[in-house]
Amino acid sequence: MGMLEITIEIGDPAGQNFEELEVIVDTASTNTVIPSDILELLGVPIKTTKPTRIADGSIIMSRAGYTIIRLEGEEFPTPVTFAEPGKPSLLGVVALETAALAVDPVEQRLVPTNLMRL
Repeated sequence: MGMLEITIEIGDPAGQNFEELEVIVDTASTNTVIPSDILELLGVPIKTTKPTRIADGSIIMSRAGYTIIRLEGEEFPTPVTFAEPGKPSLLGVVALETAALAVDPVEQRLVPTNLMRL
């Protein structure tokens, strides 16, 4: 599958102010990753710092919080990881599952999916 890029809106925790942002859909990333300068501009507070495995296999300490995103016309809360300014923004699997969306690798787009209940 190629790289899927989409536009989302990332908001402040109250869902009052939003910034449009191009993100890479990354099904290998747990949380949505947004550069810290954007999250700080929106007033997203850091709630925790946790060890995080990055693509090269190394472990770094990452700051994380919670905020609101708009995706496919709907708003919902999601955890976000604060990235260094200038790093790419990634839409992680938690946000995709919360929005009940999946990646269609053939059509290179997001598609609705059914929520699972056990």
